[in-house]
Amino acid sequence: MSINRTLHINSVSDKQFAEIDKVVMDCAYAVHNKFGRLFDERVYENDLADRLRAEGFDVHTQVPISVAHGSFQKTYYLDLVVNQMLYELKVATGLVSEHDTQALHYAMLQNICLVKLINFGDSKVRGKVLANAVRFEDRFRPMLRKSGFRILTPHCERLVTHLKALLHDWGTHLASQLYNEALVHHFGGEAHCVQRVELNDDDRVLGTHRVQFYSDDQAFIVTSLQCDQAAYRSHLNVLLSHTNLNTIQWINLNRARIEITTIEKSRMKLAGE
Repeated sequence: MSINRTLHINSVSDKQFAEIDKVVMDCAYAVHNKFGRLFDERVYENDLADRLRAEGFDVHTQVPISVAHGSFQKTYYLDLVVNQMLYELKVATGLVSEHDTQALHYAMLQNICLVKLINFGDSKVRGKVLANAVRFEDRFRPMLRKSGFRILTPHCERLVTHLKALLHDWGTHLASQLYNEALVHHFGGEAHCVQRVELNDDDRVLGTHRVQFYSDDQAFIVTSLQCDQAAYRSHLNVLLSHTNLNTIQWINLNRARIEITTIEKSRMKLAGE
Protein backbone atom coordinates (compact mmCIF):
# COMPACT_ATOMS: atom_id res chain seq x y z
CA MET A 1 0.00 0.00 0.00
CA SER A 2 1.70 3.22 -1.19
CA ILE A 3 0.58 5.53 1.60
CA ASN A 4 3.36 6.96 3.75
CA ARG A 5 2.19 8.13 7.17
CA THR A 6 4.79 10.25 8.94
CA LEU A 7 2.78 10.14 12.18
CA HIS A 8 1.13 6.94 13.37
CA ILE A 9 -2.32 7.66 14.80
CA ASN A 10 -4.47 5.17 16.65
CA SER A 11 -8.25 5.39 16.70
CA VAL A 12 -9.44 6.88 20.00
CA SER A 13 -12.36 5.53 22.01
CA ASP A 14 -15.54 7.56 22.51
CA LYS A 15 -14.46 8.28 26.08
CA GLN A 16 -11.00 9.44 25.02
CA PHE A 17 -12.52 11.62 22.32
CA ALA A 18 -14.93 13.26 24.77
CA GLU A 19 -12.08 14.09 27.15
CA ILE A 20 -9.87 15.50 24.41
CA ASP A 21 -12.62 17.34 22.60
CA LYS A 22 -13.89 19.22 25.63
CA VAL A 23 -10.54 20.94 26.04
CA VAL A 24 -10.05 21.40 22.28
CA MET A 25 -13.40 23.13 21.90
CA ASP A 26 -12.88 25.31 25.02
CA CYS A 27 -9.59 26.46 23.48
CA ALA A 28 -11.23 26.92 20.06
CA TYR A 29 -13.87 29.22 21.58
CA ALA A 30 -11.11 31.23 23.26
CA VAL A 31 -9.23 31.54 19.95
CA HIS A 32 -12.38 32.71 18.17
CA ASN A 33 -13.20 35.21 20.91
CA LYS A 34 -9.73 36.71 20.51
CA PHE A 35 -9.37 36.74 16.72
CA GLY A 36 -12.92 36.76 15.38
CA ARG A 37 -13.75 35.13 12.04
CA LEU A 38 -11.70 36.97 9.38
CA PHE A 39 -8.15 35.65 9.80
CA ASP A 40 -6.35 33.03 7.72
CA GLU A 41 -6.73 29.43 8.81
CA ARG A 42 -3.10 29.14 9.94
CA VAL A 43 -3.61 31.88 12.56
CA TYR A 44 -6.34 29.87 14.27
CA GLU A 45 -4.35 26.67 13.90
CA ASN A 46 -1.20 28.09 15.50
CA ASP A 47 -2.98 29.76 18.41
CA LEU A 48 -5.13 26.71 19.08
CA ALA A 49 -2.06 24.45 19.03
CA ASP A 50 -0.20 26.72 21.47
CA ARG A 51 -3.16 26.74 23.88
CA LEU A 52 -3.47 22.95 23.76
CA ARG A 53 0.25 22.44 24.35
CA ALA A 54 -0.05 24.72 27.39
CA GLU A 55 -2.78 22.35 28.62
CA GLY A 56 -0.32 19.46 28.41
CA PHE A 57 -1.56 17.81 25.20
CA ASP A 58 0.64 16.16 22.59
CA VAL A 59 -0.02 18.38 19.55
CA HIS A 60 1.13 18.11 15.93
CA THR A 61 0.25 20.51 13.10
CA GLN A 62 0.60 20.24 9.32
CA VAL A 63 1.44 16.55 9.49
CA PRO A 64 2.43 15.31 6.01
CA ILE A 65 0.99 12.14 4.55
CA SER A 66 2.03 11.13 1.05
CA VAL A 67 0.26 8.93 -1.47
CA ALA A 68 2.24 7.37 -4.30
CA HIS A 69 1.76 5.10 -7.28
CA GLY A 70 4.63 4.56 -9.68
CA SER A 71 6.05 7.99 -10.51
CA PHE A 72 2.97 9.78 -9.16
CA GLN A 73 3.10 11.28 -5.69
CA LYS A 74 0.84 13.67 -3.79
CA THR A 75 1.32 15.00 -0.26
CA TYR A 76 -1.49 16.07 2.04
CA TYR A 77 -1.11 17.92 5.33
CA LEU A 78 -3.23 17.12 8.38
CA ASP A 79 -4.13 20.35 10.18
CA LEU A 80 -4.10 19.27 13.81
CA VAL A 81 -3.55 16.04 15.75
CA VAL A 82 -4.25 16.25 19.49
CA ASN A 83 -3.46 13.16 21.60
CA GLN A 84 -4.17 10.88 18.59
CA MET A 85 -7.39 12.74 17.63
CA LEU A 86 -7.49 14.30 14.16
CA TYR A 87 -8.98 17.77 13.58
CA GLU A 88 -9.47 19.52 10.25
CA LEU A 89 -9.79 23.29 10.54
CA LYS A 90 -11.77 25.59 8.24
CA VAL A 91 -12.49 29.29 7.88
CA ALA A 92 -15.71 29.30 5.87
CA THR A 93 -19.15 30.86 6.06
CA GLY A 94 -20.45 27.35 6.73
CA LEU A 95 -19.42 23.72 6.51
CA VAL A 96 -20.40 21.97 3.27
CA SER A 97 -20.25 18.41 1.93
CA GLU A 98 -16.83 19.00 0.34
CA HIS A 99 -15.40 19.63 3.80
CA ASP A 100 -16.86 16.31 5.00
CA THR A 101 -15.33 14.51 2.02
CA GLN A 102 -11.90 15.98 2.67
CA ALA A 103 -11.96 15.17 6.38
CA LEU A 104 -13.07 11.56 5.79
CA HIS A 105 -10.43 11.25 3.07
CA TYR A 106 -7.78 12.09 5.68
CA ALA A 107 -9.30 9.68 8.21
CA MET A 108 -9.14 6.84 5.67
CA LEU A 109 -5.57 7.68 4.70
CA GLN A 110 -4.65 7.43 8.39
CA ASN A 111 -6.93 4.40 8.90
CA ILE A 112 -8.70 5.91 11.92
CA CYS A 113 -12.37 5.98 12.91
CA LEU A 114 -13.00 9.60 13.91
CA VAL A 115 -12.18 13.05 12.58
CA LYS A 116 -13.65 16.39 13.59
CA LEU A 117 -14.16 19.54 11.56
CA ILE A 118 -13.86 22.89 13.32
CA ASN A 119 -14.96 26.02 11.50
CA PHE A 120 -13.78 29.45 12.65
CA GLY A 121 -15.39 31.40 9.81
CA ASP A 122 -18.95 31.50 11.14
CA SER A 123 -20.46 33.82 13.74
CA LYS A 124 -19.39 31.29 16.36
CA VAL A 125 -17.18 28.22 16.33
CA ARG A 126 -18.91 25.22 14.78
CA GLY A 127 -17.75 21.63 15.11
CA LYS A 128 -18.79 18.47 13.31
CA VAL A 129 -17.70 14.92 14.17
CA LEU A 130 -17.43 12.49 11.27
CA ALA A 131 -17.12 8.72 11.59
CA ASN A 132 -15.19 6.59 9.14
CA ALA A 133 -17.39 3.49 9.15
CA VAL A 134 -15.51 1.67 6.37
CA ARG A 135 -13.26 -1.12 7.56
CA PHE A 136 -9.74 -1.00 6.15
CA GLU A 137 -9.97 -4.42 4.52
CA ASP A 138 -13.31 -3.57 2.89
CA ARG A 139 -11.66 -0.71 0.99
CA PHE A 140 -9.69 -3.31 -0.96
CA ARG A 141 -12.73 -5.20 -2.24
CA PRO A 142 -13.94 -3.00 -5.10
CA MET A 143 -16.93 -4.05 -7.16
CA LEU A 144 -15.84 -3.11 -10.66
CA ARG A 145 -18.68 -2.89 -13.18
CA LYS A 146 -17.84 -2.55 -16.88
CA SER A 147 -21.23 -3.45 -18.35
CA GLY A 148 -21.40 -0.13 -20.20
CA PHE A 149 -17.72 -0.09 -21.13
CA ARG A 150 -16.37 -0.67 -24.65
CA ILE A 151 -12.75 -1.18 -25.64
CA LEU A 152 -12.30 1.01 -28.69
CA THR A 153 -8.51 1.25 -28.77
CA PRO A 154 -5.61 -0.23 -26.76
CA HIS A 155 -5.60 3.06 -24.83
CA CYS A 156 -8.98 2.11 -23.35
CA GLU A 157 -7.43 -1.02 -21.87
CA ARG A 158 -4.57 1.08 -20.48
CA LEU A 159 -7.07 3.37 -18.76
CA VAL A 160 -8.73 0.42 -17.00
CA THR A 161 -5.38 -1.16 -16.15
CA HIS A 162 -4.16 2.05 -14.47
CA LEU A 163 -7.44 2.40 -12.57
CA LYS A 164 -7.26 -1.19 -11.30
CA ALA A 165 -3.66 -0.62 -10.16
CA LEU A 166 -4.66 2.50 -8.22
CA LEU A 167 -7.50 0.63 -6.50
CA HIS A 168 -5.10 -2.20 -5.67
CA ASP A 169 -2.61 0.21 -4.08
CA TRP A 170 -4.95 2.67 -2.36
CA GLY A 171 -8.29 0.94 -2.06
CA THR A 172 -11.63 2.67 -2.57
CA HIS A 173 -13.47 5.50 -0.78
CA LEU A 174 -10.70 8.11 -1.10
CA ALA A 175 -11.39 11.48 -2.75
CA SER A 176 -12.09 11.05 -6.48
CA GLN A 177 -9.74 13.94 -7.28
CA LEU A 178 -6.78 11.83 -6.12
CA TYR A 179 -7.53 9.00 -8.56
CA ASN A 180 -8.18 11.57 -11.29
CA GLU A 181 -4.85 13.34 -10.73
CA ALA A 182 -3.01 10.01 -10.82
CA LEU A 183 -4.66 9.03 -14.12
CA VAL A 184 -3.81 12.42 -15.63
CA HIS A 185 -0.21 11.90 -14.52
CA HIS A 186 0.02 8.43 -16.06
CA PHE A 187 -1.33 9.72 -19.38
CA GLY A 188 1.35 12.39 -19.69
CA GLY A 189 0.50 14.97 -17.06
CA GLU A 190 -1.44 18.22 -17.34
CA ALA A 191 0.63 19.59 -20.24
CA HIS A 192 -0.04 16.57 -22.45
CA CYS A 193 -3.30 15.13 -21.17
CA VAL A 194 -5.41 18.23 -20.46
CA GLN A 195 -6.63 20.48 -23.28
CA ARG A 196 -9.43 22.91 -23.94
CA VAL A 197 -11.77 21.96 -26.80
CA GLU A 198 -14.23 24.12 -28.68
CA LEU A 199 -17.92 23.96 -27.81
CA ASN A 200 -20.01 24.31 -30.96
CA ASP A 201 -23.68 24.90 -31.61
CA ASP A 202 -24.35 24.40 -35.32
CA ASP A 203 -21.91 26.83 -36.96
CA ARG A 204 -21.24 28.86 -33.80
CA VAL A 205 -18.27 28.49 -31.46
CA LEU A 206 -19.60 29.34 -28.00
CA GLY A 207 -16.43 28.84 -26.00
CA THR A 208 -14.09 26.11 -24.81
CA HIS A 209 -14.19 23.33 -22.21
CA ARG A 210 -11.42 21.64 -20.22
CA VAL A 211 -11.05 17.99 -21.25
CA GLN A 212 -8.76 15.16 -20.11
CA PHE A 213 -7.52 12.99 -22.99
CA TYR A 214 -6.20 9.45 -22.80
CA SER A 215 -5.80 9.32 -26.62
CA ASP A 216 -6.21 11.75 -29.51
CA ASP A 217 -10.00 12.02 -29.64
CA GLN A 218 -11.00 10.08 -26.54
CA ALA A 219 -11.48 11.68 -23.14
CA PHE A 220 -12.10 10.46 -19.61
CA ILE A 221 -13.82 11.93 -16.59
CA VAL A 222 -13.83 10.78 -12.96
CA THR A 223 -16.76 11.41 -10.60
CA SER A 224 -17.95 10.17 -7.22
CA LEU A 225 -21.71 10.28 -7.67
CA GLN A 226 -23.85 8.20 -5.33
CA CYS A 227 -27.14 9.10 -7.04
CA ASP A 228 -28.50 10.78 -10.20
CA GLN A 229 -26.09 8.89 -12.48
CA ALA A 230 -28.69 8.77 -15.26
CA ALA A 231 -29.08 12.54 -15.23
CA TYR A 232 -25.30 13.01 -15.26
CA ARG A 233 -24.98 10.66 -18.22
CA SER A 234 -27.47 12.76 -20.18
CA HIS A 235 -25.33 15.84 -19.52
CA LEU A 236 -22.24 13.96 -20.76
CA ASN A 237 -24.17 13.18 -23.94
CA VAL A 238 -24.90 16.88 -24.37
CA LEU A 239 -21.25 17.76 -23.81
CA LEU A 240 -20.11 15.19 -26.36
CA SER A 241 -22.62 16.40 -28.96
CA HIS A 242 -21.17 19.93 -28.86
CA THR A 243 -17.51 18.95 -29.29
CA ASN A 244 -15.36 17.14 -31.84
CA LEU A 245 -14.76 14.35 -29.34
CA ASN A 246 -15.82 10.83 -30.30
CA THR A 247 -15.73 9.19 -26.87
CA ILE A 248 -15.82 9.91 -23.16
CA GLN A 249 -14.94 7.11 -20.75
CA TRP A 250 -16.82 7.90 -17.55
CA ILE A 251 -15.39 6.47 -14.34
CA ASN A 252 -17.73 6.81 -11.37
CA LEU A 253 -16.30 5.96 -7.94
CA ASN A 254 -19.42 5.23 -5.92
CA ARG A 255 -17.72 4.12 -2.70
CA ALA A 256 -16.84 0.43 -3.26
CA ARG A 257 -18.83 0.27 -6.49
CA ILE A 258 -16.69 1.34 -9.45
CA GLU A 259 -18.53 1.86 -12.73
CA ILE A 260 -16.92 2.49 -16.13
CA THR A 261 -19.24 3.63 -18.90
CA THR A 262 -18.40 4.46 -22.51
CA ILE A 263 -20.23 7.47 -23.95
CA GLU A 264 -19.92 7.42 -27.77
CA LYS A 265 -21.07 10.02 -30.25
CA SER A 266 -21.73 7.35 -32.90
CA ARG A 267 -24.04 5.43 -30.54
CA MET A 268 -25.84 8.60 -29.59
CA LYS A 269 -26.68 9.14 -33.25
CA LEU A 270 -27.89 5.55 -33.63
CA ALA A 271 -30.10 5.99 -30.58
CA GLY A 272 -31.46 9.28 -31.96
CA GLU A 273 -30.14 11.39 -29.08
